[in-house]
Amino acid sequence: MAADKQKQGGDLFIVDNSDEHWKALEYLKEWAGYARAFDIATGYFEIGSLLALDGQWQKLEKLRILMGTEVSARTRKALLAGIRDGAARTLDDSIEKEKESNDFLTGVPAIVQAIQAGKIQCRAYTKEKFHAKAYITHATAAVIGSAALVGSSNFTVPGLTNNVELNIQLRREVEVLQDWYEKHWNEAEDITPDILRVIERHTRQYSPFEVYAKALQEFFRGHEMTAGEWELSQSRMYPVLDQYQKEGYHALMKIAAQFNGALLCDGVGLGKTFVGLMVIERLIRPVLKAWMELS
Repeated sequence: MAADKQKQGGDLFIVDNSDEHWKALEYLKEWAGYARAFDIATGYFEIGSLLALDGQWQKLEKLRILMGTEVSARTRKALLAGIRDGAARTLDDSIEKEKESNDFLTGVPAIVQAIQAGKIQCRAYTKEKFHAKAYITHATAAVIGSAALVGSSNFTVPGLTNNVELNIQLRREVEVLQDWYEKHWNEAEDITPDILRVIERHTRQYSPFEVYAKALQEFFRGHEMTAGEWELSQSRMYPVLDQYQKEGYHALMKIAAQFNGALLCDGVGLGKTFVGLMVIERLIRPVLKAWMELS
């Protein structure tokens, strides 16, 4: 089907990215020219999708993104944590990928400002797995009205440009779809602050000392002595411990790593003080190491 027929054809209006000059991205760019707001539902969200719309999304008064991830869990609390982490991790990965072609992340500070101002809002649907894809566009002129593109395109660069998708535009009864969107939006969890923290981490200005410290960390990555090597070669307390005290120390460190804390409940006279000193020496080791490298 030719691009002009796709754009001007009959009742069936298809956007599938198969035409070089007429992709879902071009569809959204055109609508941004005379729309006041976008309501987007997507299984995945990447920063590149907004950057691809740079210069266009700024024309909107508001942009809402309702998203999910490929995360499932038995409890609502676990699901929410998983979606928050999953959405943030996906976004973080997409920003790292964007740096390959956009070293200074041009366009990202404007996104940060829009999120801070409430112009861009992000929510994650947490009741169950959410994998819907819809783009509801609200025109500034009542004579144009609202439209919706519904199909398979995620709000990602591949979903808007590269993948062969199947999206169909709706011009009638869009209010029914809008009611669906509002229902799920109201049931979703606001993750705008989480999204903002991920993006700001990549765009904030770092001090020269922070850059120097990070450079040292990366330089010594892979050259660092393991905990076991340190215990046998440099620890002052480890050689003093008896075997049962060493076993207690290792058990403490293992439990603490899993549960963020541990209790040593040996009986009187079994050397809890020595084991405690060993734990302290182990915990302050990274601080002493960093101090020695910088001094």
